[in-house]
Amino acid sequence: SSPSPDPFVDWYDSPLSLEDWLAGGSMLILCLIFIPLTALVAFIMYKADKEIIGYRYLVSSAFADILCMVQYGGFNGIAILSKNSLVDQNHGRSAMQFYIDWVWFSCCLHYPLVAWSRFAAIKTPIWFCRQERWHSYIFCLLPYLLALILVCSTHWSSFYVRFYFEPAVYGMLADDFVKWTIAIIVRDRNANGVQGVSKGQMSVEKRLMFPCILGNIIFVLGQVAITIGTGTGKWATWLICLLFFINSAASSLLLLLFSPQSQASVLQGGKSVRAFERTTVSVVRI
Repeated sequence: SSPSPDPFVDWYDSPLSLEDWLAGGSMLILCLIFIPLTALVAFIMYKADKEIIGYRYLVSSAFADILCMVQYGGFNGIAILSKNSLVDQNHGRSAMQFYIDWVWFSCCLHYPLVAWSRFAAIKTPIWFCRQERWHSYIFCLLPYLLALILVCSTHWSSFYVRFYFEPAVYGMLADDFVKWTIAIIVRDRNANGVQGVSKGQMSVEKRLMFPCILGNIIFVLGQVAITIGTGTGKWATWLICLLFFINSAASSLLLLLFSPQSQASVLQGGKSVRAFERTTVSVVRI
């Protein structure tokens, strides 16, 4: 008899194995832990963003991280445990890839935005700390809009490679695999006392540099690992999705590590905690 055109037909026809439960279940467990945690940290920052301007950019970044965790952890876990690719092979894959690319580009483009916000907070603190709230969130829309432009400009190009979730291999496959990576490294420098800005506010803004720098390092290391390769087999493709997931999940952990106020708020179930004492240095106008 002629071979089946689907190389994974045996996997789809067989019941879930222990490996399937481990691969899909672990992804969903990670989602249940880190998506609510990231949402809680983002909510805490959103409530405090009138005092700490840098939180506004991190709230936007957290939203992109949640979308990224949903697609690389949630979608993949559900696809594996349901033994369903989630979308139609002929039409749904392109739409799914469009969305996946948009989320990934949005997540990546938040790195330079957050790095710029740290640079502006240190170099031009008076201007930065006097930003209107709606001005900041207009800036936060830029990564999403630029990501949409990037996806539209590449999705229908001749060199475009379509990826799709294939639960039989615990991750994503490509119609014609091409390796590609973008890495952005941004360095910031500290500044000392500033007139006209709360000392406590500047202290919090400066501390936000550390999760920003470490987040960039984790991002670069993850992309290097994915580009070099994680081996072969279904656990290798699963590991790639896990690396994408960790890249987004690490952001909330880093913010908690370097923000005592966020730690206290999380322990109190999201209640507001004063970010700093309002002791300011006055500005003398001549």
